[in-house]
Amino acid sequence: MLHADNLSAMRRLSAARFDARFRCIYFDPPFNSGRRFAEYNDTFSPNAWLAMMRERLEAARALLSEDGAIFVEIDDTELGPLQVVMSDVFGRDQRVSTITVVRSAATGHKAKNRGPVNVADYILVYAKDRARWRCHPVLRERAGYDDAYRTWLDNPNDSPDAWRFCPLAAHVRRTLNGVVSRDDVERHALAHAGHVVRFAQPRYEAVSRAARALIDCSRREPGRVMRLARPGRKDLLLRAGNRILFLSDKVAERDGRPVIVEPITNVWDDVPFQGIAREGQARFVRNKKPEKLLARILALSTDPGDWVLDAFLGSGTTAAVAMKMGRRWVGIEEGPHLDELALPRLHRVVDGVDPSGVTTTFAWKGGGGFDVWT
Repeated sequence: MLHADNLSAMRRLSAARFDARFRCIYFDPPFNSGRRFAEYNDTFSPNAWLAMMRERLEAARALLSEDGAIFVEIDDTELGPLQVVMSDVFGRDQRVSTITVVRSAATGHKAKNRGPVNVADYILVYAKDRARWRCHPVLRERAGYDDAYRTWLDNPNDSPDAWRFCPLAAHVRRTLNGVVSRDDVERHALAHAGHVVRFAQPRYEAVSRAARALIDCSRREPGRVMRLARPGRKDLLLRAGNRILFLSDKVAERDGRPVIVEPITNVWDDVPFQGIAREGQARFVRNKKPEKLLARILALSTDPGDWVLDAFLGSGTTAAVAMKMGRRWVGIEEGPHLDELALPRLHRVVDGVDPSGVTTTFAWKGGGGFDVWT
């Protein structure tokens, strides 16, 4: 941890052979909101704010590994100018995504303002070299059941030629001997996901010649199930020209229960900001980010043992999450809240006495340590 101005600190890191070391860099800079907080002043002229960010982004680029990415969180006040300067520093072709983070609901005093209610932050993601960046797949729990999976397969372990299908709801009614609710059907489907399927039209123009030939054959013989073996990939299963997809391929266990999961998109509306005020026992009003948010960013962009940099460390969230996930980290903070908030929080993480945030998710029991430089 460096207790210093972040620009000079990043330049010191370059001199200390940290160039191209960090797989992930996260910035949560001042948003230029025009407000003064107890911890820092967030009132810049537009040109001064942009000059401040350009210098720090240029310093960060030198520290980013060739297969790394930088994530910069902002609201809509300076979103446009920030994207322009990041495209200038990293290259327009290196932009990976603009992620919308839904941080609040359209309630309270915000809803009284004219125009659309502002409930989101944005994370601009740029790679050092997009061709070399390694992004890990991250799944999130789906809200509700996927109604496309409404067919029951009696005998999935038999040869596909002998498969027998029926409506899912009819099977559940027979199994439970009577009238069933939607919840009954969904619970049964999740508990027996290897028997539940959907039929989906394949993208004919996007598959191989062998797959197209099998699709044509399947359309001519709609009563048969046909299979195309694909080394290194799941077999292509067809009925009446449509793919057969299993619910079990979308189900995972979370907190001891089966749930449907799906890949994350560029809209993150499942990371709650409410209730985080006392995460890590560090109260940082209106400026704190959830540990779950940083955990998702690190899961997406790093492996255990990788280096992570947060040049606007604030209350220490990135460092706390990095330790709990087995990443190495450097955090930079100039303000007094480093001593008041970040240091006590991180000592609790090392001592294994911080039960909040993502501690349980990663079975963190404490350990490790860190140095403080000035």
